[in-house]
Amino acid sequence: MLDLLRRVWVRAPLFMMACGFVSLALVDFYGGNLVWLACFLFASAVAALSGWRSGVMAGLFAIVLLGIGRFRDEEQRRDERMFGSLGAKTVEGRLIEDASGEKGRWSAQVQLHGSELGGRKVRWLGSGEPPPEGTEVRAYGVFEPFAEARNFGAVDHAQRLRNEGVVATFRANAMRSTQWTGPISSWAASVKSAFRRSIVAGLEEDGTPAKIIRAVVIGEKARDESGMMGDFRDSGTLHVFSVSGMHVMMLGSMVWFALKWLSIPRRWAIPLIIATMLGYAWLTGNGPAALRAAWMGAVFLCAFTLRRRPDALNALGLVLIVSIFWDHRLIRLPGVQLSYGVVAAIGIGTALARNCVSWIAAQERFLPTSELTKTQRTWLSFRRKLADSLAVSAAASLGSFPLTAFHFGVVTPISIIATVALVPLVYALLGIALISALIHPLWNGGAVFLNRGNGIIAKACASSAGFFANLPGASSPIALSGNAELILYDLDYGAAAACCSSGNGIAVLLDTGGKFSLEAEVAPSLLRLGMRPDSVIFTHEDAAHVAPIELLTELFPLRQIASYEANQSTIPTFCPKAGERLDLGGGAWAEVLLSPADRPLGSLADDKTLVLRVHWKGWKIVF
Repeated sequence: MLDLLRRVWVRAPLFMMACGFVSLALVDFYGGNLVWLACFLFASAVAALSGWRSGVMAGLFAIVLLGIGRFRDEEQRRDERMFGSLGAKTVEGRLIEDASGEKGRWSAQVQLHGSELGGRKVRWLGSGEPPPEGTEVRAYGVFEPFAEARNFGAVDHAQRLRNEGVVATFRANAMRSTQWTGPISSWAASVKSAFRRSIVAGLEEDGTPAKIIRAVVIGEKARDESGMMGDFRDSGTLHVFSVSGMHVMMLGSMVWFALKWLSIPRRWAIPLIIATMLGYAWLTGNGPAALRAAWMGAVFLCAFTLRRRPDALNALGLVLIVSIFWDHRLIRLPGVQLSYGVVAAIGIGTALARNCVSWIAAQERFLPTSELTKTQRTWLSFRRKLADSLAVSAAASLGSFPLTAFHFGVVTPISIIATVALVPLVYALLGIALISALIHPLWNGGAVFLNRGNGIIAKACASSAGFFANLPGASSPIALSGNAELILYDLDYGAAAACCSSGNGIAVLLDTGGKFSLEAEVAPSLLRLGMRPDSVIFTHEDAAHVAPIELLTELFPLRQIASYEANQSTIPTFCPKAGERLDLGGGAWAEVLLSPADRPLGSLADDKTLVLRVHWKGWKIVF
């Protein structure tokens, strides 16, 4: 084992060092005081692999990293306490990302100005049209502490903001707010907006093809993303649904083939490829995964310019070391861990996985390549590419398995095959979208023609993901306890939702908390717990209780709805009456005490409510 580690150390020392630093940063976050034992073990391991001097240096660098990290964490806590006590105040700052929102409300991260608060990042809640990155804002408003996670399995937005260096939420007063966008920011916003329009020109703005194209090409999240991405999640291909390192590498390969076809010398081609990858990362919002891939590609390609043998693991290690010393909190983000972890798994495990699928590309032993016919050579080339794709996909899937299980509570064995099937479609979709964006200013009709063809590819992506997601054993939740459970959700004022599970993954929803709470809290929690409700009971036709049937059917395999209001859904709906008994599974049942169906016409508002008495494990609970 030691000899194997020494060989890896000789080949990729930067990658090995980066693994050690990342492990220390994660142990410091999750394990507390165990980090000092981990630091000693790390230095000892480096000493065993490369000598005691290297071990001492590694230990010193580890101590520096931990010291910087703990100082920043303490500074973060101190700033959170200070901002939590500021209350109302007039502040100004600059948007460091494009704002997102709808219906006249938006949010974005803002870096504050001024001698007292300058340099801190806050989550700014504003009104009006979402402004672009670089906009200067000034407003009177109230600082609020983060809302901590209240429901198991839901996204911990507070921790995510902390990991991004944000210290508070600022709710701006709409009547006392001003903003100004400079010429550079205006130009950048116009470029991004034109690119966004060009890749879907000619398609229905809110149609599924346009949403998928925007999600794949620029990472834009649709309002109904939670439902739309269900098949991609369950098939283990969610990484193709949002901009990731894979997209940046695809773009780099496209530019390389184009420049090679144009006979551009390598010394000119490499800077152009690097600039294109960095530009694409900027167009898509400088996400951590895209930036990691762009900088890793730059380091990898620069090795050619310096006439050095390139190594993907060393390039990954260098980018990872710089990133973790720049801001150690980024490594705590699940997306960043998956991005780096999958690339590392590909670099380490592809050769091993290739041995397992080598039979696919096996060539006839006594038939030399020179004697193959054109058809035989084509078939052999296809089998070799298929074997390579399966090897890479298997390595990536196995590498991401512990991370997806830990962060999302699900494993998707089908992803090994599904990724191989979807990658060519995504490659074609991305390439056509980029060509469309290039020709759109000059030839609108040509761009529209390409986009309509790309819409067909987008539908094929969705259909493929749905096919693989619905195969038996495609995905498996790991959080199932096997016991009957009753979950009551703590939601915003006026919203209500509960779920009764039979213990085998089937469950019944009692209200949904409204569309917003369903997408933000209830659905992520149920998916994390491995529950897939097949029935829903609406006790009250209020926006904070119900959700669109289309969204529910995209999220869960619904087969029936209990409600006193008729709906236009194809799902069978029945209206329970007083005295009826509703089976909730797992021995639990609900007794209908009161139903609007039994009351005279003309009942309004809160009079029109189902009142249930749920019998669960000896308890009687009134809803």
